[in-house]
Amino acid sequence: MRAWIGGLIVAVLLSASGAAAQQRVLVLEGGTLIDGTGRAPIADSVVVAEGSRIKAVGTRGQVSYPANANVIRLTGRTILPGFIDSHLHTEDWHVPLFLHYGITTILSKVVDPAWQIAMRQGLAEGTIKGPRMFFTGTTIDGVAVAAGPNGPGVWNMHPVTTPEEMTSFARTIIANGAEAINTNQSISEAQLIALLAVGKEKGVPILGHVPNMCRAADLGMKYEEHLFMTGGCVLDPDNKTNVGLAASFDPMVLADPVKYPPVVDHLVKAGVYMNATLVGQWIAESPRAKEIVAESTAMAKDPQFAFIPQAVRDLWNRPSAPRRLGFANTSEFLRQFAAAGGKSIIGTDAGYRTIPGLSYHYELQMMVDVGMTPMQALQGATLWNAEVMLQAKDLGSVEVGKLADFVIIEGDPLKDISVTKNIRMVIKDGEVQDIKLNGNYVPPIPAPYSIYNLPQAITKITPAIVRKGGQTVTLEIEGTGFNANEAGFAANSIVRFDDVDLPTKFVSGSKLTATLDARLLQRGPGLYPIHIFSPGIYGTVSRQAYLVIDTADAPVSTIPMPYAAYTAARPIGPMPRMAPQGSKTLTVEIAAKPGSRFAPNAIVRFDNTDLPTKFVSSTRLSATLDGKLLQRTPGSYVFYVFTPGPFGTVSQPAYFQVGFKNSKMVWAEPLEPK
Repeated sequence: MRAWIGGLIVAVLLSASGAAAQQRVLVLEGGTLIDGTGRAPIADSVVVAEGSRIKAVGTRGQVSYPANANVIRLTGRTILPGFIDSHLHTEDWHVPLFLHYGITTILSKVVDPAWQIAMRQGLAEGTIKGPRMFFTGTTIDGVAVAAGPNGPGVWNMHPVTTPEEMTSFARTIIANGAEAINTNQSISEAQLIALLAVGKEKGVPILGHVPNMCRAADLGMKYEEHLFMTGGCVLDPDNKTNVGLAASFDPMVLADPVKYPPVVDHLVKAGVYMNATLVGQWIAESPRAKEIVAESTAMAKDPQFAFIPQAVRDLWNRPSAPRRLGFANTSEFLRQFAAAGGKSIIGTDAGYRTIPGLSYHYELQMMVDVGMTPMQALQGATLWNAEVMLQAKDLGSVEVGKLADFVIIEGDPLKDISVTKNIRMVIKDGEVQDIKLNGNYVPPIPAPYSIYNLPQAITKITPAIVRKGGQTVTLEIEGTGFNANEAGFAANSIVRFDDVDLPTKFVSGSKLTATLDARLLQRGPGLYPIHIFSPGIYGTVSRQAYLVIDTADAPVSTIPMPYAAYTAARPIGPMPRMAPQGSKTLTVEIAAKPGSRFAPNAIVRFDNTDLPTKFVSSTRLSATLDGKLLQRTPGSYVFYVFTPGPFGTVSQPAYFQVGFKNSKMVWAEPLEPK
């Protein structure tokens, strides 16, 4: 079978290149077409693609095509529209998996926008092999929740406080190139009204979280993900509480199915699309749990998946979510919603825990398990997804005039939805794609905030106290990550004492040693910051710990206060966020997030270089990024602010994107709401 596929791909590609002087014509002949519209399948179909567009659709004998067309015989196979995943948190290692699993279009959310622009450009130009990409840019964070894990200040979320700020910032995001806008559930009603107005004005969909889906639907919101917002309106139909905002509590746990019918009717009539993210949220409760764990565990050992970080593959031997209550209530709501004609879409919420591609096909299966028909599930994977993204003019179904994206599978998904995994060919823009995986794949443009650069924490410094005027000493630094897989120090980690990089030896992921020269012990007594940074692509920076320098006259027996006693500024920026490789010297600006401040002696650091820094105010710095630093390989480089001297601090990391050479794309947004 694989030899047949490989030979067919080569023949098609060679034939297409030989006909380069004219518009290429590709014909899919003899397969059963399920076109994404919900219409009955077409047996013995013919689909003609001219260039990147569909030219004709019908049955064999009723559709003509040129004699020199590239004809692919598909008798016994099923033709589907290219799959769309409308809810992803894309990482760079995801990209090869999409075409491999039949996904020809993606919508990426809540990921660094500068990196997404660079990735989208590479995919569009063919520099990177993969799907068509749309993205949301910076998530807009409202003010209905003042603090907590979903309050203002979450990474890649820009807080706004008024409807006017919402309007201005939303327009900025769109002007920068985002095809959709994502919002956090802390948005107020007045802000949501302003945001929906911008979306309507610009023809851009508004996605993300809101406090109460029924009220949001009344205002014009057409999208919900995870269902906790629906749980909110089941429990609180008059929207008098903030039950739908709870970060650690899913209202569906308490939602009484007896109360579902009016909510279902409300949302169906309002035209709301439901993105349940069943695999990401509920796989542990599903009968599919053992099946997906067995398949993903086998994948983790397969050499063709070796390009995926080991830390990710180590997570694949267990369900991607802890067991929790509420799945039965969620399933019943989706069943009633589908029965009433509601549209549920396939968006996996894949990040580093949920496996892109594989999770997509299990999402289809779980949707059918909870009550959707196979045809509804396929529409949720194709046309309804395109409708959510406001891209149905070009995508989502096999109809004349649309882009020629197809997935060819073995089997009948209307009888058994699991056969969508039996992919035999993927076609995007009228061209047969190479869907083989390469275990040695290296991301052409690495991403920030990757599994590779998870945060590091210093837990112990030995010795923790040194004497002023003492001899050169070797420090032992112990630490770990503070996340699910306990990632620790990188092999290229460097220990930094105050404003000096120390000669560092990597002992293990939990231990480093560093040489503290005696000359550094001539400094005045006090607590000096120690932090760890990893230079280069996938670089990161730890939070500070402290080393005490004491004197014989004033010896210190214990660390006088916890390492976390001194609050570091949290940076917004830098702006601009990206520049093409080879750019000239530029000035970047960094702001402090609300509640934090910069010190007058703060220094901005790009990767392993301290930049000339100007203190503008306690909430604003500017720094000069020399053009020589922009000759580096395209990728995302760590960018942070440190304050040297006693009680010095180290900020959380930000990233600056070096893009492809000659790129015209930029991402610049206001550092403060306007």
